[in-house]
Order: sequence, then C-alpha cells, then structure tokens
Amino acid sequence: MFEDSNQDNGILRSETYLTAKHEPEKPLGRESEIERISQVVRPLTRRKKPDNLLVHGPAGIGKTTCVKHVFDQLEDESSVKPVYINSWKYNTRSSLLTELLIRLGYPAPRKGKPVDELLSKIREWLDKNRGIAVALDEFDQLAEDAGVIYDLQLLNQESDNQVGIVMVSNQHPRQLQLDPRSQSRLNCQTLQFKPYTAPQLEEILETRVEQAFLPGTVPDEVIVEIAEQVAERSGDCRQALNLLLHAGRKAEKDGESTVGREYVPVGQ
Repeated sequence: MFEDSNQDNGILRSETYLTAKHEPEKPLGRESEIERISQVVRPLTRRKKPDNLLVHGPAGIGKTTCVKHVFDQLEDESSVKPVYINSWKYNTRSSLLTELLIRLGYPAPRKGKPVDELLSKIREWLDKNRGIAVALDEFDQLAEDAGVIYDLQLLNQESDNQVGIVMVSNQHPRQLQLDPRSQSRLNCQTLQFKPYTAPQLEEILETRVEQAFLPGTVPDEVIVEIAEQVAERSGDCRQALNLLLHAGRKAEKDGESTVGREYVPVGQ
C-alpha cells in the first residue's frame, strides 16, 4: 500500500523548504519592511525609548517571518532580549505576562500569580538587564484583553531599560479596539504589508525550488504559472508554496522526471 518515497527517479529531495516550518535566512522581497521594523526596535540597543509598531496585512505575506528575522538579528547583535509570543495561545493578560516572564528566565508558574506580581518580576528583570523587544503575533486575538499593552507601557515609566512592542495582526488597525488607556499610551506606528506580486513570488519560488527539488526538475514556466496565479488571487506565499509542493508530489508519484505545467491546478 505504501511505497518508499526515496526512489532513484524522485524529484523532491526536501519538502521542508516548501512548508511553513522553514524560516528563510532572510525573507525575499521585503527589504523595506525589514528595515522599518529594525528602525523601530533599534533605540532599545541604546537604552532609548522605542516606537511601538503594528504590522498588519493579510495572511501569508511575510509579516511574522520578517519580524522573527529582525528579532533574530537583534539577539545576535545586541544585548536586547527579543521575545516572540503568539497571542492566539496566550490570549489573556495574565497568561501573556506569565509567558513573557518565563521567556525571561523566571520559573513562573502558569497559573496563580497576580498581575501585579508578574509585572514586578518583569520590572526586576529590566533593572538587572537591558531592554526587551516583545513581538505579539496574532495580536487581534488579544484585543479584547489588551490591558497588557497598558501594563508594558507603564513599565517604561518605571525603569531605565525599556520595553518595545511589535504587534502583528491580519486585521486593519481600524478593526482593532484597544481600551482608552492602552490607546493613549501606545503611541503606535503602523506598517502595512501588501500581498506579494508575481515577480516577488517568482523570486521566492526559485529559491525554494533550488532547495527542495533536484536540479532541472522544475521548469521556469511552472514557477511563472504558479506565481501569476497566486498573485492574481491573493499574493499569499504559503498558497504558492503549497501548489508547488503538490505539483511536485503528483509528478513524482507518476514517475515523471520533471514537473510539467499540467500538474499545476488552475484556479485553486
């Protein structure tokens, strides 16, 4: 029933590069967005107050990838502590602050600590160390309990070392409803990510083809076909990679040595 996929005539050599698990060393086609995110967190390296940033746009267009890339650089090149938290998983004030504290190295319990005590521990960390850059991905999941924004901003008034916040959301800023206290303290800039264009998707797909497929097995016309289809519909990079993966699997299953255009579904 199940055949060994590592056949001599295989096309794919590593599917990982075509999945969400793979994080590229540097995101392609997002140079200006990366620089903007870097500018926002850079003051933390000089113990200055940073600007906060709301990164927004549709799913699959590189928002999280770019923020993680900047945060990785921040960790490698400075003493600032970058912390990435998915607000879908930690979507309450107490759970998010607890997770932040754990990421800072405190053995905080998952439940049972009052918010004031959690904030006191974070303040203690700031006094002993340097600044913190916090990325709150899926921020719209936290909006109903976004008092944590007020909490983190309040820490900046009480410590020489600062906390910077980068929020990532699929929703437009007008759709996010923060409580008045958080809104007034946030002083937030916005950065809109637009869907990938066909040339941008082609560049990304070309790189992933080199990593995921054997040489010469994916013609340029297949890359162009997928890029143009996805750019016209959504500009979602994950959709483009998924189409490429399934085309490669189908061609491999049929024993083909290359991925023909007939393996790219139309209008899906």
